[in-house]
Amino acid sequence: MIRTQRWFILLLLSTALLGCGGGGGDDSNTGGSASSVNAGVDQTVDETNSFTLNALGDPVGGTFAWRQLSGITVTGIPATTASVTLTAPAVKADSILVFQVTYTTPAGQNLTDEVQVRVMAKNQAPVAVLQITQPAILPVAQGLTAIVSAASSYDLDADGRIATYLWTQAAGPAVALSGVNTATVSFVAPLVASQTDVELMLTITDDEGATGEGSIKVPVRASTQQIVADAGPDQQVREFAEVQLDGSGTRTVTGSFSCRWSQLKGQALVLINPTSCQASFIAPDISGTSQLELQLTVTDSNNQTATDTMLVTVSNAVLGDLPDTGVLNCYDISGVIPCGDETYPRQDADGGRDSVVQYLRKIGKGEKAFDFTKLDQFGDELADTANDFSCIRDNVTGLIWELKEPVIAVPPASTLRAANNRYSFVNSNAGNGDEAGVPAPALSSCPSAENCGLEVYVEEVNETAYCGGANWRLPTLEELMSIADFGRVGENHLLDPAFFRFEPDSAVQNNMFYWTTQSSAEGGGGVSAWVFDIRNGNDNTLPKQQNQLGYVRLVRSP
Repeated sequence: MIRTQRWFILLLLSTALLGCGGGGGDDSNTGGSASSVNAGVDQTVDETNSFTLNALGDPVGGTFAWRQLSGITVTGIPATTASVTLTAPAVKADSILVFQVTYTTPAGQNLTDEVQVRVMAKNQAPVAVLQITQPAILPVAQGLTAIVSAASSYDLDADGRIATYLWTQAAGPAVALSGVNTATVSFVAPLVASQTDVELMLTITDDEGATGEGSIKVPVRASTQQIVADAGPDQQVREFAEVQLDGSGTRTVTGSFSCRWSQLKGQALVLINPTSCQASFIAPDISGTSQLELQLTVTDSNNQTATDTMLVTVSNAVLGDLPDTGVLNCYDISGVIPCGDETYPRQDADGGRDSVVQYLRKIGKGEKAFDFTKLDQFGDELADTANDFSCIRDNVTGLIWELKEPVIAVPPASTLRAANNRYSFVNSNAGNGDEAGVPAPALSSCPSAENCGLEVYVEEVNETAYCGGANWRLPTLEELMSIADFGRVGENHLLDPAFFRFEPDSAVQNNMFYWTTQSSAEGGGGVSAWVFDIRNGNDNTLPKQQNQLGYVRLVRSP
């Protein structure tokens, strides 16, 4: 019985040994003996720490070969020893490394097994290192720039870097920091009654989100001045532009102050809010370039004062060489709207001389942006209030314009320059489109005994040396339009009645066509000439025929 029990126990032990192959693979030979390899248990290790791979092979006496199957490459692999010590790589996040060992038995069999190593990311906070790099001499004097650098800050992780910087002021008189998101911050030292520290705080963040902090105190020297006025930088503007004045850069020990602006030099200005630190004015109408000098006077709460000056250089605005159209209103589909509306942009009244009419400095007088000077029979200037004048000068274009004489009789009993005289187009000079035109008969629609063509009329006016000149001529279409006020549409005519006092009756030919010197190609060739209707602003063409009549207004250069 005892012998039978011993045999049964030996059988169980044999069975157990045959079923135990370790943690790895195994191979059995035909003789029935078992072979196996075990790569060891899975591991967890912190980044940059060392770990050891241990393999067991059965039967003993074979060779080992380690290789890495996946994960960040580790130095030391491949290896040919049963045990190999390695260093975990630096990682930004937890990572898995997989290794495989191959065991070659003494009989030449190859057995394999795998093991995993989990590498845990361990981020260390960065270290803030702060240093005052400017000025070299401390404390910092008021008005000088103090610079603090964090360029020597570092990340304790070998593979880490500092991703962001954030500077703030922790204590001391308020200053304006420049470069708050960079490695270097700066500020202008304020005025202080006694030596005071400006404390700065820096927070740095590395590329894995860890933060570090540091602070530094920048000593500021007691100020010899208690208040420093700052009128701002000099400016360059166009005439009629709104110029902003800003004295808020003034510095005081008390921190509070009041401002007052005044003018020292240049064309007289109207200052808006001159007792405010933010004032303004409209750049004046100037000739050429002009300089304006402004002074800022500041007073602190201790009644101490300081001054500063600034220069404003004003140059001519680009308003064009014409007086503008006289249209002062802007419109939408319903009616008048404020000018400058972005929904209905670039309207006539938005630009040009009409848009700045309230700021124009005129030589003479005239409605809106028009500027006329009255001249006597010799072409000399008269006072704006003169009632007896012979012609006028447009001070914008410089042209001198003929004024018509009052209607006292119908042609040919009318005077030479009577408003109701009419002429056909005649121009034998070059540029007439090779069509000189045909004069109307003498003593028909004008008082001339020669003919009623334009060319004769120009000659007769020049013979009189009218208004001191003998260079009178027909105007161009653009020149005629330059004296028209299109804001007067609907009235008797488009000219300022205070200057152009005598005009023809539109009922005579149902228009107020005035001839220009320009031929028209309409209809082919130069058989027509341009006319301008001073009644409504329309342009048109009339054939150069003796029965096609229009009115005449001559012009000349000084």
